[in-house]
Amino acid sequence: MRLFYFYFTIFFIVLVPQSVTSKEHPASLIADMISYEKTTGILTAKGNIKVFYENTTLEAHEISYDQTSDEISIIGKFTIQGANQGMTSGNDAKIDTKLQKGIILGARALINEQLQISSQKLDLRSQEYNIFHTVIASTCYVCSDKSIPFWQIRAKRIRHDKNQRKIYFDNATLDFLGLPVLYIPKLNIPEPGVTRASGILVPKFSTSNTLGITTKIPYYKVINDQSDITLTPFISTKRNFILESQYRRKTINGNYELSSAIALNNNSSYRNFDGFFESEGSFKLRNNYLANFKIDIANSVNLAIGEKSFKDKFNYAEPEDDRLKNFFNVSKTGSDKYFQLGGSFSQSFRYKDFDGNGSREKDPNVPIVLPELFYQKNYDNSFGGGRFALTAQSVTLANGTIDQYSRIGGIVAWRKHWISQSGINFGARAQINNNSYLSQGNFYSNAIPIALFEARYPFKRDDNAIKHVVEPIAQVIWAPNATLGSINKDANTTDSTTAEFEESNLFSINRFPGFDETEAGLRSNIGAKYLIYNPRGWNFSTTAGRVFRIKNLSQFNASKSTGLDMKNSDYVGVFSLSSPENFSLLTRLLLDDSFDSSKHETKLNFQKDKYKIGLGYVWLDKKSVLNIDNRQHEINLGTSYDLNQNWIFSADWRQNINTHSPIKGNFGVLYENECAKVNLSLSLDYNEFGKTDQTLGIQVFLSGLGSNTKKVKFYNSCGA
Repeated sequence: MRLFYFYFTIFFIVLVPQSVTSKEHPASLIADMISYEKTTGILTAKGNIKVFYENTTLEAHEISYDQTSDEISIIGKFTIQGANQGMTSGNDAKIDTKLQKGIILGARALINEQLQISSQKLDLRSQEYNIFHTVIASTCYVCSDKSIPFWQIRAKRIRHDKNQRKIYFDNATLDFLGLPVLYIPKLNIPEPGVTRASGILVPKFSTSNTLGITTKIPYYKVINDQSDITLTPFISTKRNFILESQYRRKTINGNYELSSAIALNNNSSYRNFDGFFESEGSFKLRNNYLANFKIDIANSVNLAIGEKSFKDKFNYAEPEDDRLKNFFNVSKTGSDKYFQLGGSFSQSFRYKDFDGNGSREKDPNVPIVLPELFYQKNYDNSFGGGRFALTAQSVTLANGTIDQYSRIGGIVAWRKHWISQSGINFGARAQINNNSYLSQGNFYSNAIPIALFEARYPFKRDDNAIKHVVEPIAQVIWAPNATLGSINKDANTTDSTTAEFEESNLFSINRFPGFDETEAGLRSNIGAKYLIYNPRGWNFSTTAGRVFRIKNLSQFNASKSTGLDMKNSDYVGVFSLSSPENFSLLTRLLLDDSFDSSKHETKLNFQKDKYKIGLGYVWLDKKSVLNIDNRQHEINLGTSYDLNQNWIFSADWRQNINTHSPIKGNFGVLYENECAKVNLSLSLDYNEFGKTDQTLGIQVFLSGLGSNTKKVKFYNSCGA
């Protein structure tokens, strides 16, 4: 053994640098037995061989090195492992000493431990690229008892460009479960693991009774390190051809995005253009200022004849897209102040009986807002040990019903909190709200003072590690019975057209959402908060109360059934319960003196093991919210079931209890394995005229082909 180690050391010191290795980058060799024939110049190694060159490793049972040709001959099975690619073969082969050039028969390659390639011949050209001949490629595991993978690509030739990290296929055929489904003469994909590369993304196919069979095939193009663009043809069998685009750019101080969809050929009879344009962005400016904007514009439609907007017609619309909102503002946030200056306008696609007179009209309350200013500054340790706050706001509106309307106003407020020796928390607040208006050449102004005094008495009780916290709250608020000065009566220029009453503003000094109107009169907010905490995971909390007034000033007549339009408000309450077994319940209520509900919302969620269930119930009386002239009484159910690691079933359903008719339904089936994900969906949308829009969609994600879906939970799918 000593003699063996002696000759082994001499081999490394003398022979290896002069023969097997490159002078610039020496290789290393480890083997059980090494011999060298001086007359032929051939070195032979056997048993547990490892050859290292830079980031590449060769493992074999027997090799020989010819110093004359500077080639390594591999006998039998071997493996070559690079930085992001591994290759195996059971046949003899010859390669250069840098392990970069040569011909390998029956080669199998694994790229980034994800994409498997099996070829009749592998041509190692250089460090830059390899060429595979007559190949089968897949990211699926090929188990011993399953010779056919879930999907595979058969190709005449594959070129793997290591520098560009792209794989090029010639004469490719895509097979599912052994059946050919798609032939592609030329195909290129990024290496698995590449998160940003040009190419075709996952297509989407669907069919509906309104659009027919539709196809979306996105193409993603990397422009540079800061920008990219995605172009998506949207083709329908009902003579619709839409081009979608999305451009994204990252700048030195921010980012922005431009999106659009334009119907290049549609079946609308009265126009040649249909589409929308969207853009949003955010930028950091000097001195910690932040600028952001959003643009959302679509072509107008004839709402009088019941025509849908472009977004509704082609399933781009979100629930809030009945008004498309556009804005631009500059803001700055400090530790004790906030500033914002901007403008906005909206494009309305609402078409209802807004005045309640039986006639339908397009939403008129969509002014252009330019400019709009808001500024607030807080001052600590001011008069009486309290805290001052100065607020300034200004807005200018313009729409079709008025020439111009401007308002400027402000709030001066002082507040203070202190705790008595008995533990009662006291608070006091005084403020003056002021507004001045300029409308159609007329100038008028108003002001109203407000004072508040409150008392809170939180106390806690421990019961066998269970904590109970109770906090009664009483507030007395004084203000004149009417605003001092002139009041804006034009509904088209007001930002306080309605008010909502809920637990979040139960203890509020003013429940109008805007600046142009302030809650008046002497009143008191009475309520309490209660919390139970159980260390085992059970939690319960509730807030409840109501508003008492000396006199009904009819300020909230425009907000019928919100619980504020009578002398004393309705009772408002919220209840929340959660358990350690992933169960949660949330209920919001608005009850009158007879405990009849004008608002009731309940959400229940339960999750255990493979099941997820969500149940929702909503009851809204007439005019409970703005511009709803019918009761809203519905129930919704959402559920999903994980059958196993491969199959997930889901369903969502909304039902109108008043009319006993469905509103919307969605059903989905998701199949996923280690190399693919198939998503089947069915959407049912029921409109007010009794018609149903049905859409059936399918998307297939193949791991390694524009998507990374491989997950650890499938790694043992072969039982290894």
